[in-house]
Amino acid sequence: MWVETKLCVKVFGGLDQLTRVLNIARRGKVVYRGMEAKFEDGHAVACMELEGRAEEVEWVMKKMSALPEVLSVEPRPRRVEFEDPLTEVVLP
Repeated sequence: MWVETKLCVKVFGGLDQLTRVLNIARRGKVVYRGMEAKFEDGHAVACMELEGRAEEVEWVMKKMSALPEVLSVEPRPRRVEFEDPLTEVVLP
């Protein structure tokens, strides 16, 4: 299944901690459509628009959540397609 999601990650700390989160995002096999990051009250909040296979999006969220500096990972699904656009369809 292919999904489009806006993922908001709240991190305790500054640029070093945010960079660790972004390194995990970089390793995920998903497509990034946009990102915004801001600092507020000693926390960094990064919101990423991404799409990909549901399993890959879950992998990214799970890896980010495992970091000790991550306070929260909030997915905001936008659209779900039941067919994977990367799967080749063979017609008879």
